[in-house]
Amino acid sequence: MALIPQQFIQELLARVDIVDLIDSRLPLKKAGSNYKACCPFHGEKTPSFSVSQDKQFYHCFGCGAHGNAIGFIMEYDRLEFPDAVEELASSLGMEVPRDENAPNRPKVDVSLYDLMEKIAKFYQRQLTTPQGKPAVEYLKKRGLSGEIAKQFGIGFVPNEWRNLEKIFPKLKSDKKLQQQLVDCGMLIKKDNSSYDRFRDRIMFPIKDKRGRVIAFGGRIIDQGEPKYLNSPETPIFHKSNELYGLYEARQANRKLKRLLIVEGYMDVVALAQFGFTNAVATLGTATTESHLQQLFRTTRELVLCFDGDRAGRDAALRALEHGLSQLRDGREIKLMFLPDGEDPDSMVRKVGQEAFTQQVQEATPLFEFLLEHLASQVDLDSVSGRGQLVHLAKPYMEKVTDPIYHEFFSHALAKKAQLSVEKLEKIIAQPEEKPKTTPRQQSTQKSGKTNKTIQLALTLLLQQPSLGLAINNFAWLKTLPDKGPKLLQQLLEIIHRNPNITTGTLLEHWREHDKLYQRLSQLAIHQREERMRGNEQAELQDCMKQLLRQAQTQRLDYLRLKDEQSGQKLTATEKSEYQQLLLLAKQKPQKSG
Repeated sequence: MALIPQQFIQELLARVDIVDLIDSRLPLKKAGSNYKACCPFHGEKTPSFSVSQDKQFYHCFGCGAHGNAIGFIMEYDRLEFPDAVEELASSLGMEVPRDENAPNRPKVDVSLYDLMEKIAKFYQRQLTTPQGKPAVEYLKKRGLSGEIAKQFGIGFVPNEWRNLEKIFPKLKSDKKLQQQLVDCGMLIKKDNSSYDRFRDRIMFPIKDKRGRVIAFGGRIIDQGEPKYLNSPETPIFHKSNELYGLYEARQANRKLKRLLIVEGYMDVVALAQFGFTNAVATLGTATTESHLQQLFRTTRELVLCFDGDRAGRDAALRALEHGLSQLRDGREIKLMFLPDGEDPDSMVRKVGQEAFTQQVQEATPLFEFLLEHLASQVDLDSVSGRGQLVHLAKPYMEKVTDPIYHEFFSHALAKKAQLSVEKLEKIIAQPEEKPKTTPRQQSTQKSGKTNKTIQLALTLLLQQPSLGLAINNFAWLKTLPDKGPKLLQQLLEIIHRNPNITTGTLLEHWREHDKLYQRLSQLAIHQREERMRGNEQAELQDCMKQLLRQAQTQRLDYLRLKDEQSGQKLTATEKSEYQQLLLLAKQKPQKSG
């Protein structure tokens, strides 16, 4: 799939008015210079959802949801980024161009989708034939109705090596068709022959977010291995990005309060039979970060269902690793553990719909499970044990980038470790060990102050991009170490190229860099103290002066070391520069304003 050119995205955001866009879906009321409404992403009675026309940005002070026009479409209409761009462009009468030369984006043969759809319909028809009778009996035995089987497109493939030839009569002589079926994983080539991948199995079509069949999962009816056989990776199917049942869940529920993540196809289908139309399953892989990102575009609460044994808890910990970084904007992750020997299918049949619903509602919150797991490894009755708890929790805390959730975690951990939150934060902020300072490392000791200066400069520019137009000399930022100064330089360059750029459009440059995008978004919505407002231009100038002095000091240190230690002679130009830098170093810095 070709990429959408960045230039088009900038033009699209420049032409849309976020106030008109949101007001068409959610009635807004004027409130000062902004507009307000009750947040569509969490239940509330008092409006805390704010839309800024100047910044072309929305922010909910209740749940933390925020973004530009594209972000709103993605969240509100539950669309992936390309589809949100298409939707927005269509509303403005714009055609979305594609960058066909984009790297690492192989072209997809769209006819593969048509082939997969024909195969899926063939499999469904087989349930009505004498050969499909054992499959029908099996589905009935599992308590599944014909209506549910039809809803999920369940079918059957007979125990023959050449079923595909029944669907495509010219397959033997059509080399292109053979290759297409190999490409989509349905045909296996061996030597000079080929045969069907799936035989004698109940077939579960796997659909993408648009409802197109992209792969299959096949379950054996009788005894045999493997019990489940999935399609391989293909140009249209990447199992670490897809979820079984997500399309069906979206179709069945306009607004999903929560999604239940289970392990197998039968779990999803059986739960749907009992009225739980909000279950999805991973496709033979652990829950990935990509899975969580997709799911959180559909709902704000995820309940991950695991076996109660050691393997299930290990799987929960792996999912937790990905989940911590995804917590923001009112999102919630819970973990549900089943008794040994039970799966969601057997459990819902055993306890019934009402009791199973209660178990889902009482699932363990992510932080609670994590702290209980870590606490089980130490002695909380001893000082050393509580110290070990903090040490074990530190790497997990570092994954929580959202300030609100970080505070929740801090309070819960502090209570468990019997520490004040302030003391805990100081401990967490300390490096693991303090190596001896070397001459080369001395300059890094000021990094804390520098980081605060960079953060303030970024905040000012993100909230009021036009401030950057008064900063004309900033090429020297690239001489400073770390990524912060280079990010600041990049921000200033974009602002100078686009003098009328808004906050929402500015942030769009980093959407594909998820963690950085979230960090910059947090700075864009950061509420500064009242006493700090009104003098932003002077503050930005002060930030630049502080950073320039650091760049000058760094250059001075380099020239001094070159002259004193390396044995190299300074050139006449370098000597002149050295003297000028010495004079500047002796001058007392003055603040603007």
